[in-house]
Amino acid sequence: MSRRRIDLTDQLGPFVPAPAPDDAQLALLRAWMPARRWFPVKSGTTTITPWRSFGLADGSDAIVHLLRVEGPEATVTVQVPVVRRPSVTHAVGQEVPPSWIGTLGDGTDLLDACDDPTFWRAWLTLAQWGEADAPPASLDLAGARMLTVEQSNTSILLPAVAGGAILKLFRTVAPGANPDVDVPRALVQVGWDGVPAPLAWLELAGEDEGDVPAGAEPIDLGVLTELVPDASDGFQLACAYATGGLSFAEDAAELGRTVAGMHVALRQALPAAGQTVGLAWLRSELRRRARAAAASASVIAGRLPAIERLYGLLEAPGEASLLELQHIHGDLHLGQVLRAGDGTWRVLDFEGEPMRPLEERQRPDLPVRDVAGMLRSFDYAAAVGEATSPTWATDARDAFLAGYTEAYPTPDDAFTQTLRDALELDKALYEVVYEAGNRPDWLGIPLGAVDRLLAHGKPPAPDGDEPVPG
Repeated sequence: MSRRRIDLTDQLGPFVPAPAPDDAQLALLRAWMPARRWFPVKSGTTTITPWRSFGLADGSDAIVHLLRVEGPEATVTVQVPVVRRPSVTHAVGQEVPPSWIGTLGDGTDLLDACDDPTFWRAWLTLAQWGEADAPPASLDLAGARMLTVEQSNTSILLPAVAGGAILKLFRTVAPGANPDVDVPRALVQVGWDGVPAPLAWLELAGEDEGDVPAGAEPIDLGVLTELVPDASDGFQLACAYATGGLSFAEDAAELGRTVAGMHVALRQALPAAGQTVGLAWLRSELRRRARAAAASASVIAGRLPAIERLYGLLEAPGEASLLELQHIHGDLHLGQVLRAGDGTWRVLDFEGEPMRPLEERQRPDLPVRDVAGMLRSFDYAAAVGEATSPTWATDARDAFLAGYTEAYPTPDDAFTQTLRDALELDKALYEVVYEAGNRPDWLGIPLGAVDRLLAHGKPPAPDGDEPVPG
């Protein structure tokens, strides 16, 4: 899979160096960025500083700023393309456009260039199109628009480009191949059709930093993928089913088969060379994460002994103390899948958690982690959709697992169930911490799952005695 790098040291190349944001622009950006859904730091104070800036030499006056965002736990790089336009006065009470960053002292508005057609055209012209290296002869932007749905990146719908496409501009970027470019490409190459095919991508050559040679690690800026016809967002669809009192079981079963097919295809497309993880290490890591969650969310603290006991049940039968790893999705939930008009599913967004280091997101993991993430998502759909049936989420979960095991057979034993419960609990604890800090009204959704999973993990009562309390 060949790649082309755009090097800023080439003054005649398609990207050219540009000035960093001045103090006035930086002040607007610092006020605007933290309120965006894609801003990677969700709590605590942050420091935002310029790192690299460049322009597009093909018909756009946009400047792309790469800004360092230093949070309490990590420093990440965020991509923010901007343009300046004559200021537009908004009436009192009128909602400002989502692309509006602020007004500068010279009477111009600073805008997010992700909503600018000249930026779209320049990006598409500069991109590498498949293994060729040239865009289509005509780039028709009719009907194109920036999507305003909340997500961790920014997408532009391009219904007339290449038969229909979506341009995803990565907000959190890092040196190294972004899995959301290379993993779908690899899956398409082995013939799996459960992922929208990547059509074009654009990367920037790396820069000398410390011991890393200049140009050694490119930075992926975005990817263009085919448009899924008549698609429905998986989470919105599930919520609508829950609201309407409709069972999601049939769709969940088909989704389970799709996720299983993805895992089979990933083993073929990206072999993990027999990598394994030891159960002792996994137990220790899960307990470490649980203690960190308890330190961040006091509601977990009283449950910590029961959580650690459940993790202690992770004992493989016989001598099997190593678990086989493979490449997985890494951040799978209903919001990462689309149901096409024909009822089939497509899986999206293979980049993983943006705040995690890229190297960590590229590592093989346990496929059951993807399963656990999807199981958690059914609880959220039932709650947000206000399902009238108390078994709506349970029915969807059972159907998903049945579809998954049908296409990707796994042992049906106590260890498999405990491992799945343990990884679902790990995900639920992450959600508790997030909701406690960001959406306290939603805290009951993951907390209810924590209590349900802990009830599953209680040891059986010996000799008819009362169950051991959690």
